[in-house]
Amino acid sequence: MLFLFGMRTKAKSIGQIERSCSKCARPTMHIAVESRRWFTLFFIPVIPLGGNYVVRCGVCGLTTKASPDLKNQIATRAMAAHA
Repeated sequence: MLFLFGMRTKAKSIGQIERSCSKCARPTMHIAVESRRWFTLFFIPVIPLGGNYVVRCGVCGLTTKASPDLKNQIATRAMAAHA
């Protein structure tokens, strides 16, 4: 019997943050991205293997790691903006 298995990384944008960039030294919009690694079986993601958060500058493209609390911070800001 033949089994096709492997690893796959999926990334999705979770929001935008305005802050100053350490490379281009301008206050710009940064895109927060959540990426997750998956174990796949027959090209179907089955088991999540972990993930991380990064923030990418919209002007120069500098990508830096972020804490897992980033998703909660973005959700809190979004709720505060709608209130």
